[in-house]
Amino acid sequence: MQKGLTAFQLKVLGITLMVGDHIHQMFVLQGAPMWLTMIGRIVAPIFLFLSAEGFHYTRNKLAYLRNLLVGFWIMSLIQQLLSRLVPNDNVMLMNNIFGTLFLAVLLMSAVDLIKLGLTTKNPSKWGAGCAIITAVIVYGLGLMFLFDSPDFVMIAVYSSLLIPNILFVEGGFLMVLLALCFYLFRGKKSLQLLALAVVALISTGFSFQDLFLSNFQWMMIFAAIPLFFYNGQEGRKMKWFFYFFYPTHLVVLYLLATYL
Repeated sequence: MQKGLTAFQLKVLGITLMVGDHIHQMFVLQGAPMWLTMIGRIVAPIFLFLSAEGFHYTRNKLAYLRNLLVGFWIMSLIQQLLSRLVPNDNVMLMNNIFGTLFLAVLLMSAVDLIKLGLTTKNPSKWGAGCAIITAVIVYGLGLMFLFDSPDFVMIAVYSSLLIPNILFVEGGFLMVLLALCFYLFRGKKSLQLLALAVVALISTGFSFQDLFLSNFQWMMIFAAIPLFFYNGQEGRKMKWFFYFFYPTHLVVLYLLATYL
């Protein structure tokens, strides 16, 4: 029997804790315990780690990017429809991990292009990689300025619904950066876990007050435990399950929180 945790087992763990985290989000006023969201901090690092693994192994990297972008569009549409058709002032539905994963994988693609271009001495390859990274940064900063302008705020809003923005995706640029580090340090688990620790520290804002009351994003560091035991095996396949389960469970929880 293979020791350690497979990618499938990591996904099951992440999905289970994700549901608990979202139960707290939707039912906090009904008394859902805070510890659900505390342990839920390890969910994002798990899925970001798996995105790096998935990108490495996938045969069709463009299809991987496409699927994440379509998932982002569908989740954005669901959010807009629910907020208008079934308003709930007590729940802010802003969950869309697909945008974070899309940008992370896009930057992984850029890194691969740069490496390929330098290895083959092909300027067009590494130039394309640099262009992708620049475009992601410029687009993010550009929308930030548009959000500050009353005349252009709606353009910024609808643009961010169509194309993920590194500053406003779920988890922000830190989560995108963490996923990229997981990919850059792939095969060097100690460096991957070090990157996780650094991002966890930065997420505190270097303020060490209320670490167990409100400033608990740092608890993502505990994702190091399951990631340490990852054995590099895929395990059972569940390619499309997450794409369907993620929006479905959010819709169900949101409707329950609204009508109950």
